[in-house]
Amino acid sequence: MGGRSFETERIALRALEPDDTAALQLYLNDAGILGRRYIPWSVADIAPLSRSQVAAILEEWSKEKSGFTLGVLVKTSGRLIGHATCDGSWDPHSPSVSVVIAPSQQRGGYGTEVLRLLVAHLFLDTPAHTITGWIASWNDPALAFAATCGFAECGRIPRAGLQGGGYYDQVVVDLLRREWVAREGGRGAA
Repeated sequence: MGGRSFETERIALRALEPDDTAALQLYLNDAGILGRRYIPWSVADIAPLSRSQVAAILEEWSKEKSGFTLGVLVKTSGRLIGHATCDGSWDPHSPSVSVVIAPSQQRGGYGTEVLRLLVAHLFLDTPAHTITGWIASWNDPALAFAATCGFAECGRIPRAGLQGGGYYDQVVVDLLRREWVAREGGRGAA
């Protein structure tokens, strides 16, 4: 992952370990993120997770070959408050990212810090020329977060799923390298 640091003054991103199972289970089972936990497809995204299911998720994440999932820790406490994923399995030139922060820690800027670290890594240390994200159309906070971070809607899969008895779309957002360089005022130019 190059020589880039995966930390800011407040947070650090690090590999998840088996000892993280209890903390991960706690925030993944918070009703505030059901349906938007960004966990492997083999696990239901809306059902409560047992400790063994969370351990299996950690095991699956540890075997990723075309990307990575890192834990988000608050540096002052060492507390695990979320996870972030970069996945280049479809195309390393167009990886997707997801950021999940425990509901009790949202709206504090942690997600923005995480996403900035991931974007800088992908645009400066990999061949990525665009970064995508996939967000359910009912998830207004995530859509607003993506827009605030420079991502724009680039596509949509209609009727991709059901929630509350109605269909929702899967919204695809992206950020192009040239847009990011312009936004960063040239500081990110490789």
